[in-house]
Amino acid sequence: MGEHRNTGRRRSIAAGPVVVVIAIAVIVAAVFGWFQLRDRISDQGVEAASQCVEGSAVLTVAADPDISGPVDELAARFNDTAPVVRDHCVTVQVRATSSDAVRSALNSGIDSWDVGALGDRPGLWIPQSSADVQAVTEREAVDGTPRSLASSPVVIAAPSAVADALTATGSSWADLVRLQRDPLALGLGDWGGLRLAVPSGSDSGATTLAVAAIAAGVRGDPTTALTVEQASSSELISAMSELAVTDTGAAALSTSTTYDALAGLENAAGPDAPVHAVPATEQQLASTDSSTLTAFRPQGATPVADHPAVVLSGDETSTRAAATFVEFLRQPDGTRILRDAGFDVDQAEYGGVVAPPSGPVAEALLAVLRDPVLPRRATVLLDVSESMGTTEGGGTRLQNTVRALTEQFERVPDSTELGLWSFSEDLNDALPFRVDVPTGPMTVPVGTTPRRVALSSTAAALTPATGSFTYDSVLAAYVDAVAGYVPGRVNSVVLVTDGPDGSSSSTEELLTDLTSASDPARPVAVNIVRIGDNPDATSIDDIAARTGGVVEAVSTSDSPDLIDRLGKLLY
Repeated sequence: MGEHRNTGRRRSIAAGPVVVVIAIAVIVAAVFGWFQLRDRISDQGVEAASQCVEGSAVLTVAADPDISGPVDELAARFNDTAPVVRDHCVTVQVRATSSDAVRSALNSGIDSWDVGALGDRPGLWIPQSSADVQAVTEREAVDGTPRSLASSPVVIAAPSAVADALTATGSSWADLVRLQRDPLALGLGDWGGLRLAVPSGSDSGATTLAVAAIAAGVRGDPTTALTVEQASSSELISAMSELAVTDTGAAALSTSTTYDALAGLENAAGPDAPVHAVPATEQQLASTDSSTLTAFRPQGATPVADHPAVVLSGDETSTRAAATFVEFLRQPDGTRILRDAGFDVDQAEYGGVVAPPSGPVAEALLAVLRDPVLPRRATVLLDVSESMGTTEGGGTRLQNTVRALTEQFERVPDSTELGLWSFSEDLNDALPFRVDVPTGPMTVPVGTTPRRVALSSTAAALTPATGSFTYDSVLAAYVDAVAGYVPGRVNSVVLVTDGPDGSSSSTEELLTDLTSASDPARPVAVNIVRIGDNPDATSIDDIAARTGGVVEAVSTSDSPDLIDRLGKLLY
């Protein structure tokens, strides 16, 4: 039997597998350590963020006083969530600031913000309506596209009797112009006309929206934004001028605020009150808790105070904080609080919405309300003597004058009464003057031709004749104007001439005849546009002075000044 030999040595283990095991262990440990390190770094990042390593930041919100209350309440809730934006602990503070004040400040340049007058520069602005944003000319001040946060329709606040009458007549916004001046249109007897107040104080955004709605209604396309050209048209100048004066002759425009106007209406509601109605947002009226005033919403498209959220330009932290707060406001809790404050968060129920006016359009409309075109009755007495054939610029004096007159014929309000006479020696069967278009309302055609067309086409056909018989023509036109006098209007003869009188009559004889023909109860002024160097200037001035008129002198007919001077005398 064989035997195993025992040499005294132990059997060895191969080194390769051990190295592999050790390497794997090292790798596992490294990976495990890396994950721990990564988690620690992540935790440290979260902790750093929660500790606001970049410090604190304050977002100032400039909110229109109408909506500042609920926005301030929501800001407190937002602050309770300890919001962090770009490693900044953000706190929101709300300042009630009129939309007018913010708009004016932005137009002066956001970097020139007056901290002393308006508080800290805001990163978010919530004005009363998009019309306020439209009026910001410094567009770089606005970051992104503003969207409505909460809305309220513009209504007519009035005593129940007036509101019921408006409802019964089915009045639209455009109808308010007629109701303003006509004491019988409401059908309320002693109440007279509508007497719509037009407050223009710091909280009167509803006025701007209501005026734009009236103008758009008159134009017939309320959902399309008005242009400056349309706002400056004779149609809208006429409408705004009629809106500017109530049936009592009082000015509708005032510097009072909407809330002051509402308070005044509530305290003095009745047939003899100077005001019977005030434009306001539905939310503004509801906030007064009035027991005597009722909201009437005119038929047709609705003007809306949409309170857009406007993120203002600034650093990234400011703009992100503003956007974050806006999203918070749009959450269900935010919309509930806004609804509880009397606002709507969905404009779908309004049907059509009146397009908000741009800044220039709003200013053009309000400018007429501030300085309305009074109803006039004017007879234009145009010199067509030989000297009017003198060339000035690209045309003759007569051609230039006709162009200027035609522009005014297109611009005068519908409420104007206008006529055209021309004069020169032996112009009309031995008479020195001719009645080209009898004086009458712009809304009344001449035969079958619209009056504006008749005036323009007749003037365009005039040509220079011979001598100038100014005095006889002025007297005839003056006598006719006194006979056709219309109460409640500015009655006048508008003489446009470039030369002296060529008749045998003296200035003193004319002045005596004018005095004899005058009637204190039927005042008529002879207003004069004097073209060029007129050797008879002193006599011309005496004619105007004797009748209470004015003289407008221009050095040449080829000048915009002629258009302006005629405009002053015709509307």
